[in-house]
Amino acid sequence: MDAGDLLSRIEDLQQKIKSESQQLEGKANYALACLESLYIATDKNDLIFGIEPWHPMAGHGSVLSPCEYLLRLNDENGEALPPYPAIMYFYDHGLTAELDTVLFLCGLRQFERDDEKQVSINISAKSLQSSDFIKTVLAALEAMGLAPNKPEKIIIEIHESTSEVMSRHVLELFQKFGASFAIDDVGLTIKDVFRISEFEGIADYIKIDRHSVCAHPEDPQSLAQVMSLVRSLLPGAVVIAEGVKTTQHAMQIHSDYPDIQYVQGLYLPTREVFAQEWEELAKKQSPKEEATG
Repeated sequence: MDAGDLLSRIEDLQQKIKSESQQLEGKANYALACLESLYIATDKNDLIFGIEPWHPMAGHGSVLSPCEYLLRLNDENGEALPPYPAIMYFYDHGLTAELDTVLFLCGLRQFERDDEKQVSINISAKSLQSSDFIKTVLAALEAMGLAPNKPEKIIIEIHESTSEVMSRHVLELFQKFGASFAIDDVGLTIKDVFRISEFEGIADYIKIDRHSVCAHPEDPQSLAQVMSLVRSLLPGAVVIAEGVKTTQHAMQIHSDYPDIQYVQGLYLPTREVFAQEWEELAKKQSPKEEATG
């Protein structure tokens, strides 16, 4: 994928930020620093995203277990830049689609030379109503030759709802060119219900918010309550539990909700270590189960 268009888009965003105000403070400075880092990394063809794997649960194992791309940028001194303040600047100033286009193209560029074969990339649902985002990303996906029947897969994680109904024709076009959809951070708010209804029959994945995953069973926002909602509205979707703390926590979730197919957590180990720890914990539990059986 040619870097020329990407570099031009990054420069355009830099100019838009600088034209907003002569005094750049707070989030604007973060936004400019992140764009500069993006520009340098793109120009050098360096990695821009780290990964956080989806760990397959027992009975749902897959060699092609997906992972999530996480934005990882450094400033000019090599210090890590927190992406959230920068991203919020773009959202607050109506530049969501422009930023998502750049990040998505960066993600596809990295995906082309990554060992990972199935990756997820976060975007706002609002970007799926931007003609520039739609045309640019669909053209890039088509050029990559992705298709629904190929093992290589791009999963688009939608992390918010919109005030307008999504175009199903547009969503189906993304599917045609090899993209799948995941609804991210699902809980029990009315916005979550609206997002699920927007993507009914389209979304292949549901990611349950970490607050519900880690909530007490009697909490009104508990995992049990969210699973009940998800299964009633999207019974065929693959479910991922986010914010899982340890392998033992994952085993407990699997015991209580065997149809949750993946877990994800910032502090979980690599896929290989996770599988090894799972096997060791399962062996320790087996004698206890036999003794009480």
